[in-house]
Order: sequence, then C-alpha cells, then structure tokens
Amino acid sequence: MKPEYKSFIYTMILALGGGLLFQALHIPLPWILGPITFLLIYKSLFHQKTSSPAKLRNISFILLGIQIGGTFTSNTFGNVAPYFFPFLALTSLMILIGLTVAYFISKKSNLDTTTSILGAVPGGLSAMIALSTSFHSNTVYVTIFHSIRLLAVLFIVPFVATHYLYSGTIQGASAYATEQDGHIATILLYVAFALLAKALSNKVPASFVIIPMLLTGVLNATGFTMYHLPNYFFIGAQMVLGSYLGHTISLKDIIKVGKYCVVFLILNIGLIFVSFLFGYVFSQFTSMDLATAVLSFAPGGLVEMGLTAQMVGGDPSIVSSLQAVRLLIIVILLPVLLKGLLPKLNRAQLPSIAKKTKNHYDKGEYL
Repeated sequence: MKPEYKSFIYTMILALGGGLLFQALHIPLPWILGPITFLLIYKSLFHQKTSSPAKLRNISFILLGIQIGGTFTSNTFGNVAPYFFPFLALTSLMILIGLTVAYFISKKSNLDTTTSILGAVPGGLSAMIALSTSFHSNTVYVTIFHSIRLLAVLFIVPFVATHYLYSGTIQGASAYATEQDGHIATILLYVAFALLAKALSNKVPASFVIIPMLLTGVLNATGFTMYHLPNYFFIGAQMVLGSYLGHTISLKDIIKVGKYCVVFLILNIGLIFVSFLFGYVFSQFTSMDLATAVLSFAPGGLVEMGLTAQMVGGDPSIVSSLQAVRLLIIVILLPVLLKGLLPKLNRAQLPSIAKKTKNHYDKGEYL
C-alpha cells in the first residue's frame, strides 16, 4: 500500500474515533472537534504524517452548505434584511478593534506591522495568506495566528453556546428531516451547485460553502422541495472537515511562534468576548434571540457557527447568512482598505520595521 493511502486511512480512523468519543461525551460539534483533537494529539505524540485531500474537503464543504441551506425558509431573507446594516456596522467595528490592537502589538514587539495586522483579521484565512504574500510579510506567522484564532473560536464559542445559550428547541437539522421529501432526481441540482461552486472557486470566496448554501436556501425559501440527503452524509462531511483542520493545524508550528502564540491567543479570546458583548447588545435592541445574535458575531467559522445554531435552538439560516456577510467584508472590502493603509503604516515605522526585519532574518524566522 502506498504511504499516502496508508496515511489517509489512519487519518480517517482517528477522525472517526474522535467523533465517536466526543459524541459519547456530549461535547459540542463532536464530528468536527473530535477529529481535530485526536489528530493534533496523534501528530504531537507520535510525529506521524496525516492526510486530508483537498477534493474531499471541498465535497464536505458542499454537503455542509447544502445542510445549512436546507434550514432556510420563506421568511429567512426577509428576516435577515432588517439586521443587515446594524450588523454591518458592529462587525466592521469588531474588525477595527482587532486591527487596532494588532497595530499596538507590533509597536510593542519585534513583530512587523503587516504580519501583526494580517494575523489579527477575524476570518478570511486564504485571502489573508494571499495578501501576506503580496506584502512580503511573514506568511508562516500569519497562517499560525489564524490557526490559533480558529482553534479558540471552535472550542470556546460552541461550549459557551451549548451551556449558556441553549433554548431547549433544536432548529435546522430536525426541521430539515421532517419536511416533505423531494424527488430523488433533484440530487442533480446539488451536483449542478457543486459544479458551479468549482467553476467560481477563484472568484467567489468560500464558494464551496456559500454557493450551495444560498442556492439551496433560495429554492427552499420559494417552496421548491429538494430531496433530503440522509443525515450520515452530513456527519461524514463534518468528520472530513474536522480531519482537514486537524491535518493542517500543527501544535509544533504554533509553539514555534513562542510568545506571539500567547499574545494572539489573548487577542482572539478578547475578540470572542467582544462578539459575545455585541451579540448581547444586538439581541436587546432587535428581535433576534441571544443565541442567534452571539453566533452571528463569532469571529470565524461560518459552517461551524451554523451547525452550532442548530444544536442550541438558534436560527442557523440567519447565523450563516450574517456570517457570510462578515466573510465577504473581510475577503472583498478589507484587502482594498489594507492595500492603502499598510504602506502608510509601514512608512511611518520604517526605521523600526527595518530593524525588526533584520532581527527576524538573524533569528532565521523567515527561512
């Protein structure tokens, strides 16, 4: 057996074991967090390689987009509209808070301004890595800082939501399962959504999630009945996503960044706290329930926050829609802003940045 096949089989076995254990322990998002935890431990203790093909990851994104889209109703888009501008304002403020803190971190440390700011953006990992490359910042550090953010969001937000925001009713997954089933031939529409997502993958951010989610949601909202895929498809998709995250995130790499790991962990915990605060304020001044509001403001994890909303009785369609708005702000508008802002910040700190960059090279941090 080829080594890559063997590695993939071991990865899937570990992911399955992690999912089953976390489900038995009633831990939130068991089929995502279980595989992440098991693979991180496996790589750290045994120093073995894992495998998670990108094509399989994309299929899992498509299935999860379909699952979330299946929770949309005829009222979803109308319900989201009144929240759009207040949400846009508060989300922009949360992003600004993160970037401001990151700027001051760079001033008080040997971390260059560009790397610090790009590493503090609450989402849009792929876009930030691409921008990091174009600005010649430390792309390895940016990737690790976003890994820290993702781990913090995935482990803290679902835990708080299930223990303190649970409303006693479950939406989305159960509702999806009890509706009238469409003709099996409508599976061809899912295939068409997947092909469209692939065709637009270089133009639409997170296309493998957003396009199936929105198209399935639109059809659901208009009363068109789709065939409901068995639940084990979605469990498998979550397990694959968890194995992908566990494969790509490395504790060894996180430890390498040393003190910056702690600094950016504190920053991201702070952003999570801000998202809880904004969610609470939003729920007090609008008709949105607390669980839906808090999960909508979470700094990352469109799919995971939508799934968490299903678990705690929030509205997964609204959470996913507003999370998509946050993602679009980050990957479309923010890069334009940063392209104009970062050169000015770097020119203002040119002497210190030159010194910091020399220190990084002397320490081998860019090698």
